Amino acid sequence: MWQYQHTYGHHSHTNDYELDPDLHHFTIFMRYHRRMIYDKVYKNQQSWFYVILNYTSVTFGECIKIPWDVILSNDMYGIVHLEKNFLKKVGLCFHYVAYVGGIIVMPFFHTSALQAFACMMIHMITTGLLFAFFSQINHINEAAIEPDQSGKWANSWAATQVETSNNFAPHSFFMHVFSNGLNMQIEHHLFPGLNHCHLHHIAPVVKATCEEYGVRYKCYDTWSELFGATLQWLEKLSSASI
Repeated sequence: MWQYQHTYGHHSHTNDYELDPDLHHFTIFMRYHRRMIYDKVYKNQQSWFYVILNYTSVTFGECIKIPWDVILSNDMYGIVHLEKNFLKKVGLCFHYVAYVGGIIVMPFFHTSALQAFACMMIHMITTGLLFAFFSQINHINEAAIEPDQSGKWANSWAATQVETSNNFAPHSFFMHVFSNGLNMQIEHHLFPGLNHCHLHHIAPVVKATCEEYGVRYKCYDTWSELFGATLQWLEKLSSASI
């Protein structure tokens, strides 16, 4: 399912509201794009605490709710359609049962109910925040959601990948390791099959090429600067007038 959702959907159509499934996760709580129909609950996303609280549920959605919906319908948000292949459906079901069994069910057979529940919640919250802090923020801000693509590169897949992505802390070894190379998001989107340990080698060439051809290459000096840009965009979308 990840291959269809992330590789085929997100990487092929980054921040395209009609084609990128990543813009349609958890819309009952959060608004990522101005084309989303406004709901009064979105006013809460002007609070950083509300935003972080919602991101703690990302793993539950990505690993439990969304896969279950896909198993039942072979469809994700009407955007990503899984082929009706028996073996792939069996594989998806096996992976789902293995994850739910290993993460949620099995701990209750090896320790107290309280400890098992605590372990499950720590896993869910930690992985959810890591996904949000090092993946989501790379695309969710005004400059990436609404890039100026009115020029000659408006229909260029490569230019779109650059202008809908953001890098952060490019010279930080700690951030590179801790984010698994996602701090070099632009290079990751241009060359998704390249191991992240090589991304910093090609970054200067990518940046120079963007400057040569007039493609906006966005790189934030620190993680907090990029996270701040994400919070500003979410706060802006908390208003019904947007």
